[in-house]
Amino acid sequence: MSGLTPDEAGRLAERLKLFAQPQRLRILSLLLGGARAVSVLESETGIGQPVLSQQLGALRRAGVLRCERESRSIVYSFQNDVEMERARGLLGLLEAPRDGRAASAWRRGMPATREEAGAVFARVEGREGVEQGVGALSARPMNDEGWSG
Repeated sequence: MSGLTPDEAGRLAERLKLFAQPQRLRILSLLLGGARAVSVLESETGIGQPVLSQQLGALRRAGVLRCERESRSIVYSFQNDVEMERARGLLGLLEAPRDGRAASAWRRGMPATREEAGAVFARVEGREGVEQGVGALSARPMNDEGWSG
């Protein structure tokens, strides 16, 4: 596999900057649960209307989110399944461990430590919700969660 070109690295760095904002991460985490009106996002996040609109606008201009008018409300959701899975992966990757284990849904049931897991490289969820795991280096078959054992 070859490395990133300078242009690819630049685009990736710009994309990471988009997500390097706590309020945007909070918004994305809520939208993983489904589309929400701006008023609902405001009450659930505690982010004031002007700042919330600014953050939603940045995510919309970057092609991560879309908005639709429903009656008197503006409702935000992910632009497409690819953007939703990118956000899910990023948030899951960076989620802080709780009680010694990662709390994200895709990590439930996985080994709590690296020693228990072996060499873990990646966890990928398919577009139709079918999980495809690349797990511990082992000759043992993977279980439904994508882990040997």
